[in-house]
Amino acid sequence: MRVAYSWLQEYVNCELPPEELAEKLTMVGLAVERVFAPVEGLDQIIVGKILDIKPHPNADHLSLCSVDTGSVIIQLVSGAPNLKVGACAAVALPGVMLPGGKVEAREFRGELSEGMLCSGAELGTDEWGFGDDKGILLLSGDIPPGTRLDKALNLDDRILEFDLTPNRGDCQAVINIAREVKGIIPGAKLHLPQVAVEECEEKTADLIGVTIQDPDLCRRYACRVVRNIKLDPSPSWMQYRLLSAGMRPINNIVDVTNYVMLEYGQPLHAFDYDMLKGRQINVRRAKAGEKIVSLDGTERELDVEMLVIADQEEAVAIAGVMGGLASEVTENTRTVVLESALFDPYSVRRTAMRLGMRTEASARFEKGVNPEGVIPALNRAAQLIQQLGAGEVTSDLIDNYVRPEPQRSIRVRTSRVNKVLGTELTRAEVQEILSRLDFPCELCGQDSILVTVPPYRVDISEEVDLIEEVARLYGYDQIPVTYPAGTLVQDQDYSYSIKELVTDTMCSFGLDEVVTFSFIGENAFDKLRIPQDSPLRNVLRIKNPLGEEQGVMRTTLLPGLIDVLTYNYHRKLTDLGLFEVGKVFIPSGEGKTPDERLHLGVIACGKVDTGWQVKDVERDFYYIKGIVEGILEILRVEGVQFQSYAGFPALHPGRSAQIFYEKELLGYLGELHPDLLANYEIKTRVVYCELDLDKVIQFSSRDFIAQPIPRYPGVIRDLAVLVPFSVPAARVQELIYRGGGDLLKEVRLFDVYYGDQIPEGYRSLAFSLLYQSPERTLTDEEVAEIHSGILQLLEREAGARLR
Repeated sequence: MRVAYSWLQEYVNCELPPEELAEKLTMVGLAVERVFAPVEGLDQIIVGKILDIKPHPNADHLSLCSVDTGSVIIQLVSGAPNLKVGACAAVALPGVMLPGGKVEAREFRGELSEGMLCSGAELGTDEWGFGDDKGILLLSGDIPPGTRLDKALNLDDRILEFDLTPNRGDCQAVINIAREVKGIIPGAKLHLPQVAVEECEEKTADLIGVTIQDPDLCRRYACRVVRNIKLDPSPSWMQYRLLSAGMRPINNIVDVTNYVMLEYGQPLHAFDYDMLKGRQINVRRAKAGEKIVSLDGTERELDVEMLVIADQEEAVAIAGVMGGLASEVTENTRTVVLESALFDPYSVRRTAMRLGMRTEASARFEKGVNPEGVIPALNRAAQLIQQLGAGEVTSDLIDNYVRPEPQRSIRVRTSRVNKVLGTELTRAEVQEILSRLDFPCELCGQDSILVTVPPYRVDISEEVDLIEEVARLYGYDQIPVTYPAGTLVQDQDYSYSIKELVTDTMCSFGLDEVVTFSFIGENAFDKLRIPQDSPLRNVLRIKNPLGEEQGVMRTTLLPGLIDVLTYNYHRKLTDLGLFEVGKVFIPSGEGKTPDERLHLGVIACGKVDTGWQVKDVERDFYYIKGIVEGILEILRVEGVQFQSYAGFPALHPGRSAQIFYEKELLGYLGELHPDLLANYEIKTRVVYCELDLDKVIQFSSRDFIAQPIPRYPGVIRDLAVLVPFSVPAARVQELIYRGGGDLLKEVRLFDVYYGDQIPEGYRSLAFSLLYQSPERTLTDEEVAEIHSGILQLLEREAGARLR
């Protein structure tokens, strides 16, 4: 929303500098984004009077002009075709900066030019109706030489550009911005237009009929008829105000409707009366497949949820959005119908979005317009048309108000105001603040004020809204600073703290966090090789998806993560480690809330750069397994088992595993299947794991048990055994721990070998065992006895033998 400061001053007596007013308005919640001149730099340009014109002695297309600048007579060289003795022109003296560069005194073919005679295009005034690129800018009237050009053209103004919040649709009207100015400036008075319409004898009802067929989408529809239309350009003052608001002047009738919309915030529309078949206006829903060519020349297909303005045969306008080309006001128009209506905000917004038409009218209807402003705006438009001599207004008007707006009264308690704001205002002070905004107030009880909400403030519906108004006008900077008080509750949301811990831990592992969409396309399961009967395909479907690729809620984090990895991989980033902590959505049955489960997904490829001193680490199966072990250790989940698993088609059948705690499945990990990678055109090894954190949390120990540093040295023994391939290393490690008892503190697998000198069907596993007692130094005999018992246990239960 843009408003010329001079226009605003017409409605409220404000003498503050525009920049200071902008600061005050911003402080009460009407943010002014910038304050700027209509044309920058005009204050450096002056008016000069051409006293004499002579031909240039050395150039046929140039002239020498003697120009009075008010303080001195100078010579200017110009090639403009419209030079005229006695005319006033725009003069730029040396040193002035123009859009094309700095003006300097210079010679043209041997003759000195002490400045420059400027055209409207060079100054930028042509966009405001002053001059063009065909000659210098000449001014009408007898203007004293030396006068600043911005003052001579009445462009010595400032324009305030507002960045309004969605709830303040009322401030898309200059009059309502003036009300805000009145509220923040002590003693300011509001000067609203005095509207009086001179009507001819012919009655509006004899010329046009109005029927509202869908009152749920149009609560009020009013119109007037204007005869003997004289189509001309609108006056310069009106054109200036429209241009300052960012609107293009068209003709006096259309400009009046736009001007009143900016003034009152009520969109209006003018129909060519002779183009309305049957002399009838029907406000109805569009018919299935009905089409209309809008004012922008585009044919648009409508649906049955859209409201249209129609004559007896067809739609002539899209209600609240844009008029139709067939009923447009043209040079042949002799009679117009002026429309002023109250359309449903949700209907207008839905229609504008579906048709891709965002207009000044729809922007206002979407936010809600003043239901009692329909008639004043209509009468104001009729008055302006009369004042411009553009037509004769018929008597009376048609006003179909099917659902009148009830008056809104809200009780506001002074005690509640002070409790919410942290102030100590009296009831009289609260009343005075609200009265400054023209809110009628009536004292009731000991503490309360009954406030009548003006109809143009559609954003106010309850007590807290009025409290906000008090805060705005009292001044946010005047409200004392207080700090919130509360009781610290330990362990309020354990799952949230776990999520934070997991995120921090994964980042410390050198992985990058990503956040992907929770909705995916069903075709993603095909690319991931997920079979049709897989539980992962039991998805929650979205009723109104943004598109086919966002039609269902995810049941695994893999689709989003592999999309991110693929995007980066194909842009030459081949060493990647990514993770996401997010929710998956499992349907719980018809009409039931889905089960939202917190998962951790990790995907990686390439190598880990460890610097020049150490060989880079491959991101393979053991890398991803180490990530899982690390996070489970941080979460203090002990006794987890990894079991080889070839039943998940997305993973390589020989390089994948499931993660169990006792008999509860926590997740899975492994290399992604080569066929899956081919679907994404990835030609390197990619590893992936996914953990159900909600399950992990169930088995996470919340107690952190600290142990003293051992006082006695430990004893390290190595153990290399031949084990059948069918026995997992984890099973061997489990047996070693069982055989070692309390004195065995650590078992670490440091070598795996199979090949020469190893019997077929066997492999060699080498472990490092740490024995340690907190009470004494262990003897070699004690360690040897335990070591021997471990070997016997392995031979008996795993078929192992000492290598």
